[in-house]
This record gives sequence, structure tokens and C-alpha cells, in this order.
Amino acid sequence: MSSAEHWNVPGYRVTRELGAGGGGRVVLAVHEQSGATVAIKYLSEDLRRDGGFVARFRQEARLLVELDDPHVVRLYEYLETGRGAAIVMELVEGPTLRALLREQGPTGPEAALAVLKGSLLGLAAAHATGVVHRDYKPENVLVAADGTSKLADFGIAVRAGGSPAPAGTPPYMAPEQWAGATASPASDVYAATAVFFECLTGHRPYRATEHVVLRHMHMTAPVPLDEIPGPLRRLVARGMAKDPALRPSGAAAFVAELEEAAAAAYGPAWEERGRRRLAALAAALAAAFPLDRVRPAETGSSLFTTVLRSVRSKGVLLTAGAVLLVVAAGGVGAYALGSSGTRTVASQETASQGTASQAAPEESPESPEESPDETPSESPSAAPSEEAVTETPSPTTSAPASSPMPSPLQSPLPSPLPSPKVSPKVSPKPSPSPSPSPPPSPPPLKVSDLGVGGLSYKAGAGKDDATGTGTVTVKTSGPGKVTLTVRFTVNGAVTATRTLTLSGATSYTRTVSGDLGRACSGTWGMSVATGPAAPGGAQAATAKAPACPTSVTSVKAGTPAVSSTGVATATVTVTTDGTGPVDLTGKFSAPSAGGGTTTVRLSGARTYTRTLSYTFSRRPCGESVTFGASTDPAAPSGTASSSVKVTCPASVSQVRVQSLSISGTTATATVAVTTGNTSAVRLDLAWMTGGSRAATTSYSLSGKTAYTVTAMYTYAQWPCDSYAVTASTSPAAAGGAATLTRSTGPCIR
Repeated sequence: MSSAEHWNVPGYRVTRELGAGGGGRVVLAVHEQSGATVAIKYLSEDLRRDGGFVARFRQEARLLVELDDPHVVRLYEYLETGRGAAIVMELVEGPTLRALLREQGPTGPEAALAVLKGSLLGLAAAHATGVVHRDYKPENVLVAADGTSKLADFGIAVRAGGSPAPAGTPPYMAPEQWAGATASPASDVYAATAVFFECLTGHRPYRATEHVVLRHMHMTAPVPLDEIPGPLRRLVARGMAKDPALRPSGAAAFVAELEEAAAAAYGPAWEERGRRRLAALAAALAAAFPLDRVRPAETGSSLFTTVLRSVRSKGVLLTAGAVLLVVAAGGVGAYALGSSGTRTVASQETASQGTASQAAPEESPESPEESPDETPSESPSAAPSEEAVTETPSPTTSAPASSPMPSPLQSPLPSPLPSPKVSPKVSPKPSPSPSPSPPPSPPPLKVSDLGVGGLSYKAGAGKDDATGTGTVTVKTSGPGKVTLTVRFTVNGAVTATRTLTLSGATSYTRTVSGDLGRACSGTWGMSVATGPAAPGGAQAATAKAPACPTSVTSVKAGTPAVSSTGVATATVTVTTDGTGPVDLTGKFSAPSAGGGTTTVRLSGARTYTRTLSYTFSRRPCGESVTFGASTDPAAPSGTASSSVKVTCPASVSQVRVQSLSISGTTATATVAVTTGNTSAVRLDLAWMTGGSRAATTSYSLSGKTAYTVTAMYTYAQWPCDSYAVTASTSPAAAGGAATLTRSTGPCIR
């Protein structure tokens, strides 16, 4: 069926289909308004009718919304209507790490470190929000064309500290996940290190094909560190420690150890070289990038990983334990772990082969050279599945091997494997002496003392990323295991939960840190509980949080005013969300008169009104005076500004007749006028002869503050005895009018 025949998310234009299967489809699409290219994951109609499946689909969307981080595939939109359900997400132009390893083999140490760091930063973002991924594997790491990496597929992620059914992908599951314990950030660290091992060597740390053997190896077998480059062995040993308490507590802590080890082994430029290497490896697979494909892949890509309680597939009802449905290259399948630990598998082959890399776990059978380390089963069995599993913990300590995958046309469930025959043993004759009594059972472990204190607060770079640290002390009756649960609180609300396992001693002191988020103007603290419980139950300690840093919510600037003496003033109103200090700066400027700034500090209130001033060297008449008000910290709207045009009354400071001469009967005069501003003034010239006024001429002057006027007047007849000119202005000059007289001699009468 073509994309055009499907329901599509409104506002997006489907370019082509990237993959499809029984679980749904993934398409390449363009956001019509912005032109951005995205990937859209649609849920199939069959699964959409399953309420539990849809709930898990929503869960993935919620987790991705909270993980707004450049190292996690970004969610743009989740839509659920009567016609369908879909996730609109970032399109990563590049292959999965699985595809890269399958085609290119080991990446080399620096590239392995670079891809591990990038995806670990994605895990760190998840851990910071209290989310455990539970399914870190090469299929869920995407390598972009520039060599950066992103974490994808949170389909079976859970909140840290919760207690859902155990889940994961067998080759990468931590020992505690195999044992049925709740996954923690340290479980993600284990899986990431196992993938790191695969990047370095080209194969997984443990390659058994039997489910029970693989479980045994992850829980007890030493990590094959001799295959790892010497400088990186400690890093792998730490990340794959059997006891989660001996691993880095989370991805962020592991990144710090990684960077230290990488710099020591390969120098400060290791990451740049590693990314270049990854970019080169990814470029070799460029033809499979989503935007480079010519035709849509007709086989299914891994649409998502979702945990079910039951699913029907081609008439086969799978209800044993928790069930996983996957859509992957080469087929659609589901399998469950029953109460005995056996796997029930159903699959449907697709019509053709292909690949689709977007946020997609891919099928990746072991290479021929990756022969099993152990094969204790007496019957054929499939290799451990690449897909994530959910497991109902078995009350027994082992499970029989799984049967080969049946065709959908075969019987609904494969027949159980026959139990191996056991030869009867002849019991020896009883001895007349009585059997010794079994040794007494050790007393149950008890926690005798629990304490918490030494609280310290560290503010982060932002307002919402403070960290709290405290010291926990525990005393027990023996060296057995104790579970320590630490909850960090702000004003009574839990912001982070840490779970640690203590063993091997009877007295412990642990320093524990956790995210507080926005912790200010109140109290923060730690609440600590143990399993088994301490005599006094949970213990808590609290401390006062520092005052919140004040933010400016708005700043408004009034219209400036300029006095006759050149003093400019403006009124500013500032509102804040706290009473902490805020610096307010006002800047006055005029085109020809320059300008300057004035700064005042505000504190102790949430609303302020202040009048700021600045004195210009002269009054900027006829110009626009601009005022801008800004704050530190800055207001959301930035700088507030306003302006006013200054109009000044005309004034004349001086008028002077510089020269006067006559040629024939025509007199010429030069007059200089100096004004106080550029406003218009009138210049009047009175032409005199023999002490009497002969005529008056006028001139209008404006736009300047200094004028030179040359004026001419022709007398009716030669002026006898003398001639003169008197210059006056309106408004009058400060020194009054100016007159210049010249003698001509008496006339013959």
C-alpha cells in the first residue's frame, strides 16, 4: 500500500516510505510550513486497537519530549486521533552503529571512544530526568554524517526506581537485569560498555548461543579484557563490573572517566580524530542514508521496541510472560519469556530484503567468525536474538534452550524440548552411624544503624540544574547485600532517586549526589532508606536552599524629556521574579550632541520605577533624542527604547556688520549672525544716508547656528557726507543691533 493510501499526520507531506511491517511504518516527510525533513513513525491499525500497546507508544513519546538533548533523537510531535497514532521525530542522516559494524568491522579505539561518548551523553540526559533506557545496543545508536552519534528508541525505557518487568536485549543486558532486578543507570552503563567492547573488537564480550549460557556468562564470567587495548582495559572493567555498585553510577560519571582515559591514552585531540574516523566509516554507507535513497525500502525497519502482555500473530496467541513485537529488516517477529525462562518465537518473513536506519533496531546475525564460546545444549538452538526482551523472573535457576523459529503455518506453539534422560543412580547402603546435622542457617542480615548528613549544595550553570550531595553511613550485622535508596527532595518533592547496593563489609560510608533541579527559596534534603530496613526506618536531613537568582520579567521605558539646559531625563519601570540585585542601565544619545549612559542597582523589591538622567554638552535642538533601558540579567524582551524630537525657541547670541563698501551708488555689506540653535530667525538691514533711512531689506535664516549674509543696496543718488547699514535680528541679539558707517564727503549743492 502506498503512503498516499494511509492516514498521514496533518501538516506534513510524505516523501517516501522508509520501512513497513506488521507493527506499522516509518516514512520520510517534509513539514509543509517550515520545509524541515522529518521521520514519522506510524502505529499499525492492528496494534492501535490494543490499549496496552498504545500506552507504551505514548510512553516513548513522553520520554522523548523530556529528553531535549542534542545526543538524543528529538521528538517534534506526538499525535493520536481516531484515525491513527504517530510520532514525528528528527531524521538522522546516517547509519545505525549496527550497520556500520556489520559493513566496516571494528571502528578503532578513538572512533569507539567518540561514538561511546556521544551516546553516553544521550544516556546522561535520560538519567538526569530519572529515565533508564534499558535497551542500549548498536541498533539504537545512530551515527550522523559528521561523525556525531545520537541515542534512539526509548520504547522500553522506564523511570528509575520503578519496578516493571525486567527487560533488555540479551547480549547487552547487565547481570542485575538477568537476575530480575530493576534496571538502573548503572545497567545502561554496562550495556554501553558491552557495545564499546564490540566497537573495539568487532564482536560482543560474550557470544554464547544458548539463552541460559549467555545469562550465566553475563552474571559470572570474567570480561575478556585481554582483547582490549591496554589503556582502555580499566574503563571496560569498570563499566562491565558484575556489581552495579562498582560501576560508574550513571552515564555522566562514565563520560568523565572516559574523557580522562582517552586523553591519557591518545592525547587531547582524540575526539576530533575519532569523529573524523566515524564520518569516514559512515560515508561508506551513504547510499543507504534516508535522503539518498532512490526507492523506498519494502522490508520492515525496526519501527519501535514495545513491551506487551499478549499479542496475536497470524492466529498464534502468545501469552507466556511479557511479549515483544519488533519490525526489523527481514521479518516481523514476537517472542516471550515464559515463567520457566524459555522463549516462544513466532515470525513472518517479508517479501523482500532491504534496510531502514532511522531509529531502528536492525537484525544482525553473528558473523561466521563469531563462533559461540559455549554450546552446552544437546539440541540445535537459535542465536541470542538481537531484539529487546522482557522477562518474567523464573523461580528456578536455569531455563532450557529455545526451539528454532516456527513458520506461521506451523502449530501455534513449538513443542517443548524432550527432557534429557538421566541414568538412575544406585544409592549406597545406609551407614549405621547417624547422618550429621546440617549446619545452622546464618541469621538474617540486619541494618543496625543508618545516618545521613554532610549536605552540600552546588549551583549549576542555569537556574534549574542545582546538585545536592550528602554522606550516608550504614552499619550492618554482616557482610551481606544491603540496598540503599536515596531520594533527593526540594520543598518536599522528590527530584531524583539513587539506588546503591552495598556488600562485603559491615560498615559503609557513601557520598551520594543527585539533581535538585530548581532548588531555591526553601529547603532541600535527602531521604535514605535501606533494605532490609533500619531500626528507625528511613532517615532524612534537610538544608536551607540559597535564594533564587532574580530574573527580570519586564522593562518599560518612558519618553525622554530635555530641559533648556540640555539635561535629559527618562522614567523606567522594571519588574522581577525576586528581590535580588538587578542592574538598570539607561543610555541617552543624539545625532550631533553625542550621549552617555547611567547605571543604577535595584534590589529589595519586585517592581521598581526609576528616573534616569544625563546632561548633554548643549541642548540638541531640532534633533531626536533616543533613550534605551536595559537590565542585567536581561529581560525576555531585551532593551526597551523610546525617543523624542527636541524643539527649542529661536535665539540670537550676536549680530555684527563685518564690512561695508560702495561702488557708484550701490553699497555692499557683509553681516555675521550667531544663533543659539537652528530655529528660524529674521535679519533686518536698514540702509542709511546722511543720517536718514533710505530703505530696509530682510532675510530669513534657519537650520544653522552661524550665518554670513552679503547684501547689496543701490541708492537713488550718490549718498552725500556718509552712508551706513544697521543690522538687527528677530528675536533680538543678546548684544543688540550692529551699525557700520562710511564717509563719502559733502556733495556740491
